[in-house]
Amino acid sequence: MYHVYRSAYDRACDCHCPTHHGQPRFAYNDPGCHCLATCASQPMTVLAPQIGGALFLNYHGTLWFVPGLQPGHWDWRYATPVDLGHPLADAADLIEQLLRDTHEGLLLLIHRV
Repeated sequence: MYHVYRSAYDRACDCHCPTHHGQPRFAYNDPGCHCLATCASQPMTVLAPQIGGALFLNYHGTLWFVPGLQPGHWDWRYATPVDLGHPLADAADLIEQLLRDTHEGLLLLIHRV
C-alpha cells in the first residue's frame, strides 16, 4: 500500500477545535479557533518562545505570526501576516525561505523510493 502525501492545507482539522473540527482551515484568525500547533491542518510551524508566538506560511506562502497564550495554545484572533510595518518584517524573507527550503527537503524524504 502506498501512502499519499497530503499537505496541511488539504487536511481536515483533527484537534477538536470547535470552529474547524473535521474541515480544512483556510482562515487562521477566526475568533473561535482553538487549533493546536499539532493540528493536521496547521502547516509547518516554527515555535518561537523568544518572540512569544509561532511563525508559519499560509496557503499562499505568506509568513504569519500567531501570539502564544500558554504552551501549545495560540491566540488565533490576533494571528496576522508578517508584512511591512510588522515588528518581524525585517526577518520575514529569511524565515519564509527557511520554511520553504525545509518543506521541500522533507518532501524529498517522503517521496524516496
